[in-house]
Amino acid sequence: MTLRVFRKLCLAASLVLAAGPVLAETAQTHEQRIDRLTDSMVVLMPFGTIFESVAAADPSWPAMERADEISARQLVCLRGELSTEGYRRYARGMVQVYADANPGRLDSDIALVESGVAEMFGKLVLAGAEGERTGVQADPEQLLAGYAPEQLEAFMTFFSAEEHAGLRELAGLGNQLNTAKSAEENEAAGEQLGSALAGKLMARAMDTCGVKLP
Repeated sequence: MTLRVFRKLCLAASLVLAAGPVLAETAQTHEQRIDRLTDSMVVLMPFGTIFESVAAADPSWPAMERADEISARQLVCLRGELSTEGYRRYARGMVQVYADANPGRLDSDIALVESGVAEMFGKLVLAGAEGERTGVQADPEQLLAGYAPEQLEAFMTFFSAEEHAGLRELAGLGNQLNTAKSAEENEAAGEQLGSALAGKLMARAMDTCGVKLP
C-alpha cells in the first residue's frame, strides 16, 4: 500500500466518522418531529381522555356486564390500552408510518396542528362527548370564541384543503367532516366517526390483551 493510498483511506474514514453524529442528529430530529405530531394527534382526537373519564366512573369498565369472562389481569390491560398513554402508543405507530412516507410534510403539518387546530378540534370532541353524557350540548361558536382569526382560518383550511387530506386521514377524519356540509351533517358524520374509531380502538385493545369474547 502506497502512502498516497493510505492517506486517502484515512481521509475517507475520517469523513465517515465525522458524518456519524450528523446522521444521528438527523434521525433524532425526525423522531422528535414524530413525537410532536403524535402529541398533536392525541390532543386533536382525545379518545384517551374520554376513555379515562368513563373508566374513572366505572371500575368495571370496559368489561361491565361481561366481567365474569375477563380476568383481572386482562381488565387492567384493557384499561391501560384504553387510556391517554395507550391511545398515544396507537397514534405514534400511525404517525410513524405517515412521517416515514411524507418526511417533507412534517414541518408544515406540525406547524398547522400546533397553531391551534388540534386544540380547537379536541375541545369540540370533548364537548360533544360531555354533551352525550349530560344531554346538554355546548355551542361550538362559544368554544372557539377566544381564538385569533388566523387560527380559525387554519382550522378551516385543515378541513377543506386537499393538500391536508393525508393529515386528516392520519387523524382518523378522512373527508367525512367538511366545511361544505351543514352543521347537522357534520354532527352526524362526527358521531359515526367517533363510534367507528372507538370500536377500532376497543378491538385493538382486546387483541393486545388477549381477550376473546364470543
